[in-house]
Amino acid sequence: MGRNIDECASVPDSLKRARACRVCSLIKFKREGCDNCESFLGLCGYPDKIRECTSSDYDGIIALMKPRANSFISKTKKLTRYVPGTYAVGVSGRLPDWVEEIMMDEGISYVPRDGTIDDKYLMPKRNQRVNIKKF
Repeated sequence: MGRNIDECASVPDSLKRARACRVCSLIKFKREGCDNCESFLGLCGYPDKIRECTSSDYDGIIALMKPRANSFISKTKKLTRYVPGTYAVGVSGRLPDWVEEIMMDEGISYVPRDGTIDDKYLMPKRNQRVNIKKF
């Protein structure tokens, strides 16, 4: 019988070589890729891709054992759809353009994990008027 996903948390035993994913902020070891993003990024086995999509420069640590439990932190950091594990509060750096294109093609919205918000990531709220400048 398979194990419950909540029992299979990804918690590194040492953070010296750990890196945080720039898409979801999961902290893992460099060679392993990302449990949350592997399905659309295919990082495992590609050290160059892993280096581009992760960062060793991150702030704070969140240990999240039941992300689907709708805790305050899992909701505010937008982690409710991810696997249990250790997450960074903030991850330095931005994703390469090719990753953002893949995410757009897959219909996955990108939330920058470095604390910045770029206008291209802001979506108008429902029933909100959007002013389009004419040139």
